[in-house]
Amino acid sequence: MAQCRKLPFRVTPVFPHNQQLEHIFRAAHGWYELGLVDDAEREIASLPIVAQLNPEVIKLRFHVARARKRPELAFNFALQLIEAEKQGMWGWLYRSQALHWQGRTLEALEGLLLVRKNWLRGFEIPYDLACYCAQLERFEEARDWFSKAVGLSKNQVAVKAMALNDPDLKPLWPEIVGGQFR
Repeated sequence: MAQCRKLPFRVTPVFPHNQQLEHIFRAAHGWYELGLVDDAEREIASLPIVAQLNPEVIKLRFHVARARKRPELAFNFALQLIEAEKQGMWGWLYRSQALHWQGRTLEALEGLLLVRKNWLRGFEIPYDLACYCAQLERFEEARDWFSKAVGLSKNQVAVKAMALNDPDLKPLWPEIVGGQFR
C-alpha cells in the first residue's frame, strides 16, 4: 500500500452543480486517503476531461503521483495547477516539491524564493524553504525559514510535530525538540 498524506476534508463541494461528478471526486479522495492509489486513479480517470482540469482534481492527481513515486508526473500536475489557479500558491509549492523529489533541490529553493513575496501570510512556503535549505546544508537559513513558518502558523505545536516527522528537517530536530523555535 502506498504511503499517502492525509488531505483536508472538503466541506465545500468541488462540483456543486453535479452530484455525480462530486461523488466520483469524493470517492477518489477517499481511495487516496486509504492508500489505494490505483482505485483513486481509476476514479479520477472516469471523470470527463474538463472535470479533470478542476484545480482540486489536479491537486489530488499531484498527490496520487507523489504516492506512486512519480515526481516527473507530479511536476506536470503542479504546472497544470499553476496554469489553472494563476493566483494560487499550491501549484508553486507542489512544483518545488516535485523538483526536490527529483534531486533538484537548489532549483526548488530558487523557484520558491522567486514567488514567496506573493504569499507572505501562510506558513507553508517558509516551511518548505526551511526543508530545502536544511537539505542544502544552509542551516542558518533553514533555522530562519523554520522560525518564520512557526511564527506564521495558527498551530505552532502541529507545525513542530510535522517537522519532527519530516526527514528533510532532520538537521533541525535537536533544536526543535529543545524548544528553540517559538
